[in-house]
Amino acid sequence: MTVDGAGGKDGGEALGSPAGRLAREVSAKHVALLSALREELGGLGHEQFAAAATRLASEFGSVTATAVDAAYAGVPPEPVPWSPPEELPSLYRPGHMRRRLEQLIETNRRYDHPFAIAVFDASGPGARDIDGSRETALAILGAALRDSIRIVDEAFRLEEDAVCVLAPNIGSVEGVQMAERLLGLLDELEQAGGLRIDVAAGVVACPDHGSDADALLHKADGALWRARAVGQPIGVGALQDR
Repeated sequence: MTVDGAGGKDGGEALGSPAGRLAREVSAKHVALLSALREELGGLGHEQFAAAATRLASEFGSVTATAVDAAYAGVPPEPVPWSPPEELPSLYRPGHMRRRLEQLIETNRRYDHPFAIAVFDASGPGARDIDGSRETALAILGAALRDSIRIVDEAFRLEEDAVCVLAPNIGSVEGVQMAERLLGLLDELEQAGGLRIDVAAGVVACPDHGSDADALLHKADGALWRARAVGQPIGVGALQDR
């Protein structure tokens, strides 16, 4: 009887490895000792021989496991293949967020379904890590957003170190309420001993502030920075800018 792979490349490599050689050597000694045991206990019954063989097999199993563990202890782990980090979407470049925005605009054009856009930016004493990045602040912002937006809303982390939320079937008022819920959650986190993170939001809605993707995003971004400039947490795109 032949065993699949025993004579092939994989089988040869396995037997040639340190663990394979150790296992083969221990197995050979096991067979030799079983033969010697049968000769010495030749006058005993089958049950007694089987019991002795079982004890011997158990001992050799422990020896084999220890030997294999020792062999593999010196083998360095295989390197994990490097993969480039996923590219973040941008407010002003094509990508998944822009495609979803275009879909919402088309839905509004066909069925008069409104939607809101909110752009959030984090700053303040706790906003930057030691290396100058805002990873921790944005992670906290993202976690708070998950608890303050609806299932149908979509949040996108942006390369501009901001977060954009697309919220279908609501207008500017509901968009502001969504931002206020987020700010309330962050205040609760700070009072519980968390980092102090100041968040500003810019809110616009379609069709209140227009129905062009670029114009809506620029208005939301502009509303955010106007709010920052006057020390307010939330800014809303002006209707006269339409």
